[in-house]
Amino acid sequence: RDNQLNGIGIVVGLSGTGDKSPATKRLLRQVLARKNQALAESDLDSRNVALVALTADIPSFSKAGTRLHSQLSAIGDCTSLRGGILLQTPLDAWDGKIYAVAQGPVSIGGYGAASPANPGPVGTDHKNIETVAVIEAIVEREVPATLVQKDRLRLVLRDPDFTTASRVAKALAEVFGQERVVAEDARAIALRFASPPTPQEVVESLARIEDLRVSPDVRARVVINARTGTIVVGSTVAIGAVAVSHGGLSLRITPTAKPVGPDGQPTGVQWSDPVTKLRGDQPPAGIQPPIVPGTLGMVEGVTVEQIANALNAMGARPRDLVSIFEAINRAGALHGELEIM
Repeated sequence: RDNQLNGIGIVVGLSGTGDKSPATKRLLRQVLARKNQALAESDLDSRNVALVALTADIPSFSKAGTRLHSQLSAIGDCTSLRGGILLQTPLDAWDGKIYAVAQGPVSIGGYGAASPANPGPVGTDHKNIETVAVIEAIVEREVPATLVQKDRLRLVLRDPDFTTASRVAKALAEVFGQERVVAEDARAIALRFASPPTPQEVVESLARIEDLRVSPDVRARVVINARTGTIVVGSTVAIGAVAVSHGGLSLRITPTAKPVGPDGQPTGVQWSDPVTKLRGDQPPAGIQPPIVPGTLGMVEGVTVEQIANALNAMGARPRDLVSIFEAINRAGALHGELEIM
């Protein structure tokens, strides 16, 4: 399994967007003192420096020199980490031992560029977008890992699922024999040996397992990154009938399309300007024209992608999408799992 690491570091080279906190000055003074540079706190300008917290996950079997991703977040009142350089920062685990070290330029992401539906500057929807960044760390200490417990090699699924576990067990039984394989639960499948195996036997068995092809059961899931606005949707996700009101936006999903008049248009419905200007004269497939600007009507069975596209066309922000999909999920109309990052 992965193990969590963390550390406290300093980002330098900021363009006047750093901390005002005296704590940052004190820590910077300590860092300089270790480099035989004695300066008074009054001589330091912390506006180009920020105190940050680093977190990372180190996978099993990570060897010295392996690179892993680390996320850093501003601790003080820093307004932006853009363009900063992280000074060498050790990352330790719960046991107090240092397992990795991070250093170098920090990278800040955003949710996209300005558009008619999203006229704001890049990366400004989330108020903390400029104070969270990523950087690579280098592993300095290996994490002890045991592959076999007595005479049993246990495979653990990343996503627990009874169907997938059963398929994996059947595939293993075809190679190693039914008597050696047992699916313990939705997450673990055990491969038994007649006697405690040697490391070479374990490696050879795992190599044979890696060659197996198993189709995992597809879980209906919607993943939303609330910070960047990224939405990832599984192919089996469905939406049922529901009505949601959020701020100036309203969403109605009905079991069937509304009655149409002689002209072929829904009775009493007008096509609102926000969607007309961006989508043309014809509504997107599966979408009923909104009754009023800011209101969206859709037919049951519409996809999450269609909902997201239509809401974006109406000017919805990432935080609006998160709130709307959370409401749909709580109402039981989202036929799948919702994960907010």
